[in-house]
Amino acid sequence: MIFGVCLLLPTVAAAYCPGSDSTRPAYDPDYYSVPKELARARYVLIGKVVREIWLGEDGKPKRLEPPFQFGEPRPWGFDPYAGAVYEVEIARAFKGHPASRIRLFSENSTARFWLDIGSTYLLFVTEEKFDAPIGTRLTIDTCGNSGLVEKSTATLNILVKTKNVHVPRAREE
Repeated sequence: MIFGVCLLLPTVAAAYCPGSDSTRPAYDPDYYSVPKELARARYVLIGKVVREIWLGEDGKPKRLEPPFQFGEPRPWGFDPYAGAVYEVEIARAFKGHPASRIRLFSENSTARFWLDIGSTYLLFVTEEKFDAPIGTRLTIDTCGNSGLVEKSTATLNILVKTKNVHVPRAREE
């Protein structure tokens, strides 16, 4: 009975971050440093999220149908969705030559990378292979250095030093 009650209690799940586990023989304490994530990334960019499309477990667009796990406003891990595709309008690329808009997949798990429509992010974009029917997609590492631009000053400063790039100042509106 106690086991059954424990199954009903909400739990907090932390993301497992590969390369960050000092108990493993190949442990690299700098795996998530900005220079190493920059080297692994296909693109490093500043972009604004303009659209969110949820995919059902069949990989096709699916309308959100609440209620969701733990009363969350969007799917959270165990709801019947494969994940979300975010359409991002590129403002500045530091690495690579992405199209003016790209689509990023965020797997539906408790460790997913949430993006909010209308917000602007610094994104380290990689390509990852997911199980069928999703396949290979551009994505963001939950454990990496991606984040809201206004909270990424330190990362942007490291990028400037590492890549010798110019970071444009925010426009006054």
